[in-house]
Amino acid sequence: MATQTTIESLQKRLQLLEDKDALQSVLNKYCNSADDRKWDEFGSCFTSDGVMCFEKWGDIIGPEKISAAAGGAEDRFQGLQHSMTNFEFTVEGDAAKARCYLWFAATKDTSKPREHHAFGGHYHFEFKRTADGWRIARMHLQKIWAQNEDTEGVFGS
Repeated sequence: MATQTTIESLQKRLQLLEDKDALQSVLNKYCNSADDRKWDEFGSCFTSDGVMCFEKWGDIIGPEKISAAAGGAEDRFQGLQHSMTNFEFTVEGDAAKARCYLWFAATKDTSKPREHHAFGGHYHFEFKRTADGWRIARMHLQKIWAQNEDTEGVFGS
């Protein structure tokens, strides 16, 4: 028969697994909504005071401004692919952090896939649990490599 301590331990472990799965779902929504150009959905991944920080863009605060900045930069491309790997989550109550890698590619014309710009780097996320579930409180992306020229000049140096 399970003891109270065993049940509490299992509940904590289950909660951690559920939280990590929910955080992964937020990041999947973040990437998929960007690829699909659903900018309102992209912005909904952030808290009301959420911050997105990337290269020369600096800190962009709030879902509406984040949606507008991302859409303004990426709508000019016909093909987008945001891929994240190597996730590492830490959860402490109603706050969480994540580190992962980005592999991104964009092409102006999908009929010419060799004409693309790609880059990768490290993402650092901070999350808050809200009444609507986990949301991104802060995102910082540090680009560490690039392939082909950023002919549109939207993704920093």
